[in-house]
Amino acid sequence: MAQNYYDMLGVNKNVSDKDIKAAYRRMARKLHPDVNPNDAGAQEKFKKVNEAYEVIGDPTRRKDYDQFGENWKHADQMRNMGGGAGMGFDLSDLFGSARARGGGGFGDPFGGMGGQAPRPVRHEGSIEISLDEVYTGVTRRISIGSGRPGMNANRDLEVQIPKGVRDGRRIRLRPDENTEITITVKVRSDGRFSRDGANLRAVVAVPLLSAVLGGEVEVPTMTGRVALQIPAGTQNGRSFKIRGKGLPKVNSDSFGDLYTTINIRLPDSLNERERDLYKELRDLRSGAALTQENDDAEAVVDAGKEEGDA
Repeated sequence: MAQNYYDMLGVNKNVSDKDIKAAYRRMARKLHPDVNPNDAGAQEKFKKVNEAYEVIGDPTRRKDYDQFGENWKHADQMRNMGGGAGMGFDLSDLFGSARARGGGGFGDPFGGMGGQAPRPVRHEGSIEISLDEVYTGVTRRISIGSGRPGMNANRDLEVQIPKGVRDGRRIRLRPDENTEITITVKVRSDGRFSRDGANLRAVVAVPLLSAVLGGEVEVPTMTGRVALQIPAGTQNGRSFKIRGKGLPKVNSDSFGDLYTTINIRLPDSLNERERDLYKELRDLRSGAALTQENDDAEAVVDAGKEEGDA
């Protein structure tokens, strides 16, 4: 039987966060292993008290616990799926109450009218998936009620989400003639990539000297990191296309491309030797620029003399 975290701390569900903290401190002092070195029961209770405080002592986790009980760890998934506090996902709760179209009298929305077959009960909801699941495709299992008044039997259904599915794609299921399910696929944002159809875009930090002299940098892809050779003199913001390293295209064996944008990273700090070398390089570049300016000026003067002689 699941234990109630509020009971563990000896408080009721409506107490303030401050009262929860005070109760935890009181219980922790009482049950601490240093105070009860030979009492295994007290030590076990101490662990439970800490477990309880880690959840209801945190305002966000407490809110999830209040809503979903012992399933609070699955709160994000259950919210995205529209689920309640139960462990399984029941579409009668998951997708809201059934909406029957047509039918007989008000007392029986599923009844036929004039011998006509009942219209299917429609459910709507959403499933959130990761970009990795877009790459591989995924199967999700859901539970659905009978859809008939007075019948509570549930049955499991599998939802096949294809590779390369786009955000917002609507998947329709017809498990029987009386039930229609519409599921909207929501793709979570991914910190590694932005998406443009089957193509992906990534920004890669490149050290200054690698951009100046050329070199090899590692680029993330959906299947691991790959090496990318960048030429000397690569400018900040330049993009390189890596063919076939994007997402799979729907109903196809081909893949999109990965576009990698270079973000030149300057050194955070320099030691004395490095600073001297950068100064020397700056002086060399300044001298070269000055020499070029003088050469250009002399060329203009020589051209003027030639015009005068003519």
